[in-house]
Amino acid sequence: MDKVKFVPEYNEAAERWKKETYQKLTKNRQVKKWLKANQLPESFVYEHTGRFADWVKNVKRCDHCQGLKYCTQPIRGQYEDLYMDQFLNVGIHRCKYLKEHEQALAHGAYYLEPKVSEAQLAINVTTLDLDQESNDYQNTVGHVVDFLMQEQPTKGLYFWGKPGAGKSYLAAGITNHYAKKKIYVAFINTAQLISDLKRMFHDHEAMETRLRNLRNAAVLVLDDIGGESVTSWSRDDILFPLLDARMEHHRLTFFTSNYSLDELKERYALRGTQTSEPMAAERLIERIRTLANEEHVKGESRRK
Repeated sequence: MDKVKFVPEYNEAAERWKKETYQKLTKNRQVKKWLKANQLPESFVYEHTGRFADWVKNVKRCDHCQGLKYCTQPIRGQYEDLYMDQFLNVGIHRCKYLKEHEQALAHGAYYLEPKVSEAQLAINVTTLDLDQESNDYQNTVGHVVDFLMQEQPTKGLYFWGKPGAGKSYLAAGITNHYAKKKIYVAFINTAQLISDLKRMFHDHEAMETRLRNLRNAAVLVLDDIGGESVTSWSRDDILFPLLDARMEHHRLTFFTSNYSLDELKERYALRGTQTSEPMAAERLIERIRTLANEEHVKGESRRK
């Protein structure tokens, strides 16, 4: 049988594209800079026209970029670059905006509870724009900033007010302040905590680990306390021992709530049930009073 010799088909259109693209690439500022840095001749571009064309297209996506939210790269904040390692290779790099973003959120590593959004991590109470805010809210922010300037505060704050008034926002700004100082913090929604612990009811070790983290956190925020489904179990077996331990060890504790402390006491007394327990409620509220000073956050909902 005669051997069959395969001859690559000459593609005139492809060859024309390669020559035209090569001419454009050798005039490109980035390509010239790359060749000079790597001490390579223009003919090298002809040998790798397709790869250089893709690289230039990728580089152009970063031209005049104004920030990470405007990124048009396939992977946000990452761009391709060409480098020589015996052969021509493509590397992936993080842009300056992504690095700045990561640095701005690096304090998230000091949150013992992982359920914190990037939006929460970005909150900085000391740089808030208050021009459009009410005098009441400006005063509250001023109190928070004054608090953060204290070197060793002995009590936290109990933020209360209408839903959406900005209580959780301020509390998150506080935990960020301490996390940036490399202090371990925890920000936990009280209703979510109780729900999680109910699911762990038959796993004592997991439940104890979770509660130990909250007891030992240098700074703790219990968000929306009183918003959970209140039972004698959640009050007496979860919240009271947690707050009692933090009080005994003088750990900085913050709260947010839709209720004043007097209103919260009524809620924890389980009024209207067959097991109304005002004394148990009083014991819990006294722990909160010992741990934090009330701060009324006035104003309407900011979520509109």
